[in-house]
Amino acid sequence: MAEPYRIILVDDEDEVRGRISSKISADSGFVVAGTAGNGYDALELIEKLSPQVVLTDIKMPYIDGIELAGIIRRDYPTVRIGFITGYDEFDYARQAIKLGVRSYLTKPLTQEDISAFLQRLKVELDDEYRENYNREQIQKRYEQSVPLIVENCFVSFLASGASGFKDDIEQLRECGVTLDDARYLVAFALVERNPENWGIIEFEQLKLSVRERLEALLALEGYEHYHFAFHEGLVFVVKEKGFDFERQVDVVFNRMARTTEHFLSVQVDIGVSDMHKDFRQLRDAWEEAGKALSYSRFSTISHVSYFRQVGQRGSRPVSFHEGDAAGLEHALRYGSDEQVAAVLETLKAEAAHDATDARNLNLYVINLVSLLASYAAASGIDINELAETDVIELMTRIRSLDQLFSWAASIAGKIRERGLASKANNAQRMLEQAVNLIRKSYADPELTMDFICDRLGISASYLGQLFKKYRDITFVRFLTSVRIDKARELLSTTGDRIVEIALQCGYKDVYYFSHSFKKITGVSPKKYREDNE
Repeated sequence: MAEPYRIILVDDEDEVRGRISSKISADSGFVVAGTAGNGYDALELIEKLSPQVVLTDIKMPYIDGIELAGIIRRDYPTVRIGFITGYDEFDYARQAIKLGVRSYLTKPLTQEDISAFLQRLKVELDDEYRENYNREQIQKRYEQSVPLIVENCFVSFLASGASGFKDDIEQLRECGVTLDDARYLVAFALVERNPENWGIIEFEQLKLSVRERLEALLALEGYEHYHFAFHEGLVFVVKEKGFDFERQVDVVFNRMARTTEHFLSVQVDIGVSDMHKDFRQLRDAWEEAGKALSYSRFSTISHVSYFRQVGQRGSRPVSFHEGDAAGLEHALRYGSDEQVAAVLETLKAEAAHDATDARNLNLYVINLVSLLASYAAASGIDINELAETDVIELMTRIRSLDQLFSWAASIAGKIRERGLASKANNAQRMLEQAVNLIRKSYADPELTMDFICDRLGISASYLGQLFKKYRDITFVRFLTSVRIDKARELLSTTGDRIVEIALQCGYKDVYYFSHSFKKITGVSPKKYREDNE
């Protein structure tokens, strides 16, 4: 790994933090990316810096190291944790083992203690990096066999439509596959190929690696699932498990998209269906995932998109001949303007061969316009406005294939251009709703990101990305700024006691309020009041 692994050091004593930092040399393979004096500040740094390692003292103000480790284990399961403490007690060591802590170091630490700890940790992190992202491992996984019978049955089921699906279901059940015992969702993932970096064969190897990585992440969380390749993408059927399933599996999908982009410099987009049950609804679920994926390809915010967020539950896009609609959809999502033009020229040539009379041409006009209208609607665009006319009336005026495909090429370009702007505007409106909710509810000490997301019907990962993209700030830091701004106002305009102001601003702990206030303003609440009287 070219870059050193990032460590966040947490200790409430400045001197201890400095002393430990000085023992982490540049040639160790690690760098201290940030330090914090308490657990709350550490969580902000973890969200901002995405470290691989957190070294934390156990005895600290506000939340201790044990509680901090529990939060990290829940919300950042890939982060390694080491305890540093002067309290060499068995109970702490036992709790550390339960939390998956990599080491239990007792003060005062020597250079040998730190070096041995980092050496063991570097071997472990290097092994994981090679296992997941080394191209030699991609080749190895490509050569491994897959359960072809189950995959072929799923593919046949989705491709056959109404014919032959009973035989496919029976074969799947004989292989132990069932969709009748629990609800499920379907995720449809597409890997974007960069021809400069990935040849055709190497790209297929990459797709297999992405597939196995997402399969491993789902298995790690204990989700029963099935996966197979279909229509140049990857389909995952994931069964419901446990409380808050949809929110938890969203974390897995977003982690997949982020880590693949980070380590392999390729983009993975994932569309996710609503919840369904039994085999009969599988095709509907896949089509929902495909529609959500179409939305995701236009989105500038998230690589994971949900059918319920798209809100387009109307009729299906109309196919022309087998594969024609899928080919045009693929070009619109992935291709350049030249590639879209080439697909349209191919469709035009095929239509010219089949359109032997006016009735054939009329039906083809309806099919093609319907497909483009569906893509426009998925991006929140009124195709009538875009075409500057009523498309129903327009269809009655088209008299030749030249007219039809000239209009299709023009409207496709406008959809691609306007789609990005439309999604960005929708995202900003959603963010403003979240901001307004925070400004109304900041006084509630129990206010969380989950509360805001539940009110707006969006995922936590999506809201976090909105804050980072449009305000360059995390949710936690924005909430803190709102509370501290209110505290400034109350300190300047009222005679309320500081403990009362803390409660009015959403802080149950007046000491943590004072700490947060001084961290942002540079002075204590008392000093701020004195300076502004």
